[in-house]
Amino acid sequence: MKRMRFVSLASVTLCWPLIGCSSSNDDLFAEVVEPPDSAVPEASVPDAALGKLDKLDLLLAIDNSLSMLDKQQILAQAVPDLIERLVNPACVDTDTGLPAAPQMQPTRPLDPCPIGTRREYGPIFDINIGVITSSIGGHGADTCSPQDINGFNPRQADMSHLISRKLANPDEHVATWQSKGFLNWDPTGADKPKGESSIEAIVSAFSQIIEGAGQDGCGYEASLEAWYRFLVDPEPYLQMVAVSCAPQTAPNDRTCRAPEGVDDFVLAYRADFLRPDSMVAILMLTDEDDCSIRDDGPPVGGQYYLAAQGYSGSQPFYLPRATSACATDPSSPSCKSCGQVEAKTDPTCLKGSYGPAEDNLNLRCFNQKQRFGVDFLYPTARYIDALTNAHLPDGRINPLFCGKPDEAGTGCKRALRNPKQIFLQAIVGVPWPDIARDSKDLSKGYRRGSAIPWDVVLGDPDKRIAPKDPLMIQSVLPRKGSNPITGEPIAPPTSTSPKANSVNGHEYDIPGNNDLQYACVFKLPSPQDCLNEPACDCSEPGNSPLCQDESTGLYGYKQYRAKAYPAPRVLSVVKALGDRGGVGSICAPNLANDKSPDFGYRPAILSFIESISEYF
Repeated sequence: MKRMRFVSLASVTLCWPLIGCSSSNDDLFAEVVEPPDSAVPEASVPDAALGKLDKLDLLLAIDNSLSMLDKQQILAQAVPDLIERLVNPACVDTDTGLPAAPQMQPTRPLDPCPIGTRREYGPIFDINIGVITSSIGGHGADTCSPQDINGFNPRQADMSHLISRKLANPDEHVATWQSKGFLNWDPTGADKPKGESSIEAIVSAFSQIIEGAGQDGCGYEASLEAWYRFLVDPEPYLQMVAVSCAPQTAPNDRTCRAPEGVDDFVLAYRADFLRPDSMVAILMLTDEDDCSIRDDGPPVGGQYYLAAQGYSGSQPFYLPRATSACATDPSSPSCKSCGQVEAKTDPTCLKGSYGPAEDNLNLRCFNQKQRFGVDFLYPTARYIDALTNAHLPDGRINPLFCGKPDEAGTGCKRALRNPKQIFLQAIVGVPWPDIARDSKDLSKGYRRGSAIPWDVVLGDPDKRIAPKDPLMIQSVLPRKGSNPITGEPIAPPTSTSPKANSVNGHEYDIPGNNDLQYACVFKLPSPQDCLNEPACDCSEPGNSPLCQDESTGLYGYKQYRAKAYPAPRVLSVVKALGDRGGVGSICAPNLANDKSPDFGYRPAILSFIESISEYF
């Protein structure tokens, strides 16, 4: 959740009018449905039938909340690398596999390699490129919706529709293939009608669309659910509506929310974008963890939307505390919301509702079970299953794997792809030395998914085992410890240099307990003036390393660095995919030398291409 996105809130006494006092609140939150056990679904293409692919459907899922513009621009700078390597791979020596001399490299994808050399891998002559954002509205809450008293714009509710808007004027759009919202690379003219054949043209359009995502989207970044909704959900809802939490006993109650209708735009985009014989690659870019709030709940609605609720009428809204069991064992059956039990039965509940210092909207997605007694987010198994299994947990067919379900929607008449034809790359908040092949030299690239030291960057969230790198621990308070790979200790908030720790600068004292410590930071190409700019990270500098002058050690209203936070939910999904997943750091250590192999997001892009190229 982006800091400074919402105004500060005052206390309010509630009888939980938003939860509804007329029914049992234990029934308002759905049980987690576990996915099927099968790792390779029977309705997918078998391994034996896999051959070389000739089509790539590339979907970018970009966080468009505050503080993302600088990262989007860095990604846009990597587009030439991405396109050039996909469509015009290098010629390498036939015997050694080493790259041929620069003067021997072909300038166009259809040019042959010189005698004695071959393409590193097959050029891809058919690519669909689409971009969506992390903003899918408020899930029935007032924030990120037209009911938001702090203001609303439609970019807070992109709803997984393909975007093509321009940054300078969101009402203007980049031209897309047949006005279908995505770009099409087609140098051979095989598609009907013909797609783009100019590398320069597709690079320009692609870069503009990435930057057009902007940073005025919803602060509750549904980074995982956004691509699930676009690629997988058989019936993406049209809107969330108010319904009764107890229709039999309180039919006029409207304190639950339920999905209504089907978003035909998403289904149309999906039908046009996905080809039945393509590799599907998802490239995520976010500087925070995922906050995919659930939209379900038994039997006709639920109250997960309360995680994003800002007001109850004209008064600020705060979530109830968690029962005392949650402090020591969030997995305990006794760990519940104080809104689900009689307050007199639990000592913590006797303290009353949270106030602004304990329940800031910016941290509603942090440590939910322990703080609120309820996990308002979809389990990460939902997204692992979506990229792995042909059947969804409810028995319906997964559209990624089946192109023609039977009449019941549970059987497959035509298999589309094997799980190996699906890849997820996440560029997120993580110290680059933790995931690099060489912790001292990023120019050597990133590790493959199965080789990442997951105990260092993720730990085991299900068992409440923290990552060994203390920079990857989500915390409001300053952390302590040393990186197990580099041996470098965390620097305290009293540090006089913003480089006291080479990865995240140093810890800082968070005013109002409304933010988390950083996983990593990186130096901006030029400082930004944050005076009178409330959306800027240094509008209230405090002792944040983002706002510290390297030459003097003093803090001020200039922002010298950008930041990112740990992303355990995203990393959990990538880990489960093995070598079908990859991770890069969103904190680029080099933005000065654009010729260097470690410039910007070049290492992440090259790692991504290396992973998928074996299928072409």
